[in-house]
Amino acid sequence: MNVGKRPGIKSFLSLILLAVLGTVSFVQAAEGVAGTWRTAAEGPGGKVIMILQLQQDGMGTWTGTVKNSREPDRIRELQQLDVQGADVSFYIDTEVPNQDVTVRSKFLLRFRDTHDTLKGTVEVTAPGMQREVPVEFKRVVEQAGAEGMQFQSDRPMVGAWSARPDKDDKLRELQVEVLPDADAYKGTLTDTSIDETVAMRDLVIRDTSISFNFRFDGAPFMSSFWGRYDPDRDEMKGSMSIGGRSQRMTFARTSQGPDDIPDEFGTEKKPLPRKHQHKFAFTARVGYWVPLYILKDEVRNINDITTATWAVDVGLRYHLIDYLAIQLRYARGGLGFDTNQQNLDLFDPVDGPQGDGMSHALTTESFIPMDSIEFSLLGYVGQNWFPTSRFNPYFTLLAGRTTWELTSAGRGTEVVSIFEEPVKGTDWTFGGGLGTEYAFNHRFGLEFEWMWAYTLTGDEKLWADTEYQWTNQHVYRFSLGV
Repeated sequence: MNVGKRPGIKSFLSLILLAVLGTVSFVQAAEGVAGTWRTAAEGPGGKVIMILQLQQDGMGTWTGTVKNSREPDRIRELQQLDVQGADVSFYIDTEVPNQDVTVRSKFLLRFRDTHDTLKGTVEVTAPGMQREVPVEFKRVVEQAGAEGMQFQSDRPMVGAWSARPDKDDKLRELQVEVLPDADAYKGTLTDTSIDETVAMRDLVIRDTSISFNFRFDGAPFMSSFWGRYDPDRDEMKGSMSIGGRSQRMTFARTSQGPDDIPDEFGTEKKPLPRKHQHKFAFTARVGYWVPLYILKDEVRNINDITTATWAVDVGLRYHLIDYLAIQLRYARGGLGFDTNQQNLDLFDPVDGPQGDGMSHALTTESFIPMDSIEFSLLGYVGQNWFPTSRFNPYFTLLAGRTTWELTSAGRGTEVVSIFEEPVKGTDWTFGGGLGTEYAFNHRFGLEFEWMWAYTLTGDEKLWADTEYQWTNQHVYRFSLGV
């Protein structure tokens, strides 16, 4: 008989882990191997978690149990548990459902004090199969609230609470402790301003309501509190009456609360790594500005015969949070002109059909310098989309002021005029785009960005013909820098 092909036999390894895997058990860990231990592994059915509990009685006898996330209510006793110093061994038998097959998992572990782990191997034995795999358990550390007061889901008002009667008085607190007393409750109230603690009288808790009386030494009257527990906010809200004066008061929990009790078989959530370790960043980039033509009636204006040129920009960036940054940037660029003489001749002051009123003929040496002071908003998505990647994509919006001019033969040369009005100005630039960072380390990285920018260079009050001669400027900016 070919045992290896029987249904379920190939999954014996996961069945072992099913019998062995688990998580936390909020008990105070003893020294050495005693305590609660946790491990996890991936099987055909997903992650399986196991809890191992080891304890020693006063006579020195060791006992232990195990449970797993697939069968959380089933607790198994460890068989032939043997603890010799730092060495631990035991086995567990698991019956395969609907099959007359038993899988034995034998554990050989060693306690490693420096790492606080139980590390070793598990030998899986079944008819026709034997396999050994490594395994490591980590100790589960008890989580407790103030003075060891643990949250009780069936009695949520048990715990330590505090409130400030006066928000401006940072030294005074009213501190309440509610404790179980058989089927009832008992408690105390402390006023830190007089450093006095008194026992609660007539403490009554029913469902979500709580009431009690108290009296400090020397007080002429009994004082009282009545309120309700808010499970959504984990607060006790009510009214405190002291000396005949009533005051609204909210007590916040200071001991362990419901959020401090993780799911026993839940997977621990680790915080996402930060993409930006520093609030401030300096950027320096080289850009390539490509004009975008918006042709009307198939007629080119001056802005439609420009060509791409190189640009540079430097910026100071401040990360408000890891997802969001603002930036102040100086960009120095511009646009050149077409080498197609036929297009340039359109704007000849003498013969050009669209050169009416121009002071200079356009040539391939003409230039539009564009220098900007810009404010940017950057929203990063890499921490959510690629939390472990060096890439960190972002979206960006831009607004700024651009100083520009149309020169006859390059930056710094004479400005071209139309009907004696110089073609230059300082106008708004708006834009939007996307980019990505690539981190070499937490201090240094590359950045690539694509942006569409729109500069309001057209002005009908200055240049009458904003359709066939001069209009607004559209540019695609491609930038690469550090």
